[in-house]
Amino acid sequence: MSSTLFQATGFKRTLLLCREGKFREAEAVLKSLQDEFLAVCEENEALKTQLQEVAAVLDLAEKVRFDGQKYWLADGDEKKGPYCQVCYDREGLLVNLQQRENHWECLSCRGLYMIPAKNGAPKKRPAALRTALKKTIPLFVEREMM
Repeated sequence: MSSTLFQATGFKRTLLLCREGKFREAEAVLKSLQDEFLAVCEENEALKTQLQEVAAVLDLAEKVRFDGQKYWLADGDEKKGPYCQVCYDREGLLVNLQQRENHWECLSCRGLYMIPAKNGAPKKRPAALRTALKKTIPLFVEREMM
């Protein structure tokens, strides 16, 4: 007998058993109804939890923005992040990127992300490097014949 049908007819059956003086049988039916009720309550709680988790994921998905390289979390006027694109796409995890001198690094998947230069201008090289690059370096060196 299906659970819902048993519940629907179980109370009526219990009442009839009590009227016939069959209290032990009525008690067994009530015990079965109680067990089913508790199982339905547990399932209901599990479904509520699952629904809340799905709602949280959907809410998060509406706030996540991709800039072409990494993710950011838009929370009102505040922008949080950046977060690893690989970890979010593979696992659905927002893993904070750690800023280094010239890049961000994901400590989870070890992914590296460039830090774009401000105003689109290339980063200036240190003075010592600029000076070294101004010197010409010959491509071919003539050897003395012996």
